[in-house]
Amino acid sequence: MSQPIRDVDLVVTVGGDGTLLQASHFMDDSIPVLGVNSDPTQALEVEEFSEEFDASRSTGYLCAATVSNFELMLDNILEGRTVPSKLSRMSICVNSKLLSTYALNDVLIAHPCPATVSRFSFRIRKDNHPFSTLVNCRSSGLRVSTAAGSTAAMLSAGGFAMPILSKDLQYMVREPILPGAANSSLMHGVVKSDESMDNVWYCKEGLIYIDGSHVVYSIQHGDTIKLSSRAPVLKVFLPNHLLS
Repeated sequence: MSQPIRDVDLVVTVGGDGTLLQASHFMDDSIPVLGVNSDPTQALEVEEFSEEFDASRSTGYLCAATVSNFELMLDNILEGRTVPSKLSRMSICVNSKLLSTYALNDVLIAHPCPATVSRFSFRIRKDNHPFSTLVNCRSSGLRVSTAAGSTAAMLSAGGFAMPILSKDLQYMVREPILPGAANSSLMHGVVKSDESMDNVWYCKEGLIYIDGSHVVYSIQHGDTIKLSSRAPVLKVFLPNHLLS
C-alpha cells in the first residue's frame, strides 16, 4: 500500500495491532477503522499457555473484533449502535518539515547501531516559547509515545499507562548516561497537548522509527525534530474494556 485510503466508509484490518498501525499511516481523521484480531483464542488461552512462547501469536490490544464477534460488531457499526473513539496521534517535523506519517503508537529516535551512544538535546516548548530547561543527553535513544502506545514498549521500559483517550504524550530517555543526578528527573515525563518537544540530534547519523519498524526516516548531525500531538486523530472502534 502506497496511496492514502479514500472513498470508503470503513477500514477493516485483519491481523493484530501491527496491521492496524500500518493501515493508520494511510488514513486521515475521516474514516474509522475496525481491527480484527486474527488470533481469536488468545484471550482464552493466555492463562493456560502462559509459560509457553509462540512467536506466531498476534497481539490485538486495539482490536475490538475477533472471528467470533465480527458479524455482531459489523452489524452494530452499520446500525450506528457502536461509535468509534478518537485516538490521538503524533506529528513529527524534521527541520521544520512535517513528515507525511503520523504516529499512532510511538516514535523512537536512536543511532542505527544499538551499541552506539545516541547524543541529542531536548526541551519542552509551549506557545513556541521554552517551557523547560535544555536537557543534553547521551543514551540509547529517545522514545515518545501516544496514549495508545503507552501500554506497549513505554510501559515495558518503566513508563506508565495513560488513559486511552488522552491527548498528551509521554517520553523516556533510554538508558541515559548520567554524570550526576541533576537531570535524572527530566529523563521521563509528559508533553501536554498544548506543548511540543524539540530535539536536536548530535550524532553523524540517526533514525526515526515510527510505530516500530513500519516507517523509518534518516537524520544527521544538527537536524531538529519536533514532536507534538497536534495531528489528525484516528477513529478506531475499541474494545469495551479500554473505555471503561
